[in-house]
Amino acid sequence: MVPVPLVLRWLVLPLAGVAALGVALVEYQTLRSLQWERPAETLSELVVRQPWGGLSGQALASTLDDTLGLEPDAAESVLAWQLQRYPLAPSRWFSRALNAHYAGACPTRVLEHLQAALAVQPAQPAVKWEAVSLSVDLGRYDLAERYLRDWLREQPAHRTREALTAAYFWIPDAAELIERILPAEEEYLLAALDFARRVVWLDLAEQAWRRLPHPRPPDDPALFDFVDVALDEGELDRAMAAWQASLPDDRPGAVPNADFQRELGPGRGFTWRTRLPAGARVSRDEAEFVTAPASLRLDFDGRENLRVSGLGLRIPTPPGANRWILTGQWRAEGLTTASLPYLLLSGEDGRDRLDVPATSFDWTPFALDVETSGDGALLQLQIRRDPTRRDFDRFLSGQLWLDALRLEPVTAPATD
Repeated sequence: MVPVPLVLRWLVLPLAGVAALGVALVEYQTLRSLQWERPAETLSELVVRQPWGGLSGQALASTLDDTLGLEPDAAESVLAWQLQRYPLAPSRWFSRALNAHYAGACPTRVLEHLQAALAVQPAQPAVKWEAVSLSVDLGRYDLAERYLRDWLREQPAHRTREALTAAYFWIPDAAELIERILPAEEEYLLAALDFARRVVWLDLAEQAWRRLPHPRPPDDPALFDFVDVALDEGELDRAMAAWQASLPDDRPGAVPNADFQRELGPGRGFTWRTRLPAGARVSRDEAEFVTAPASLRLDFDGRENLRVSGLGLRIPTPPGANRWILTGQWRAEGLTTASLPYLLLSGEDGRDRLDVPATSFDWTPFALDVETSGDGALLQLQIRRDPTRRDFDRFLSGQLWLDALRLEPVTAPATD
């Protein structure tokens, strides 16, 4: 005799398959036949045809996302019916909160639905972010702040800019913004500094900078961020104070990295900007120099009619002198074309240009001078080359070296 459990298994499995096919057929027919633009009527039909909700219930609830508040009673009926069947769907609880808010319901009711959305999926970042927005709309900045702080704590540090942008609406003070929103980890302070540089917000940069451990390494991105935002805001003294704490040999009135003892750097702060077009390459040359340990070397491959304008260095000057002389040594080998590289020194009140003396020459001293206001300013040293309009002899090739850069003030003669 066949055991009873095996007989039941033979019966149940086919019956379950038939039932599943029946449910799928009902779902298919319902999805094709319902009129989604009339939620109240559609819900009445769905209650009769498909009382378990299923895909059709989810589809009906999803159609409300763009029309919440237009037919609030119908939307509330659909969302409440769907949540009775699927109570762990945070998006539906949030839609219910939005619908109540748009319909002018009391904030207590709106918050009940919002807190239900957070309760069923407390670890879902998207729900917390939406909760911040809705709390701000309700004027509940205390809740918005709590949700935003919790959201950021679970996010990578680069999302800090979004949190700071959102919180600025009710926390405009930079110090309070950091204290009340940012997690304690250093990576969030670094992200705040990066954000401050991008939006040129010196107060925020200052507050984040103060909270970091000091001194910073010379190649620290946070150092570059703070110095850049200070320079963009015209705060040369603040920029130099931060720079000298990490690089004490660099002082106002001296050329940073004058003997190329360090790498050229990322082109930020007081490092060399090295944005070059294809066909040009810049490097430190430790085999050819005037003063150890290296010089700056430019190589041109002879394949392009180059415009070189992104190679330069910012040089800080202290108050007290309104004229400065920059000296150094340069060398060239095998430069071609009639349009050759040149040096350009720019200040507040003028500029000085110096063309290379020949296509090839050994180490040769040079000097440029420029005037400033005398109140402390930035000078800009650039190595440039302008493209030629000729149809021949256009492509620049060869090498150019620069080394031993020095800056000296010119004292004005005494007057009787």
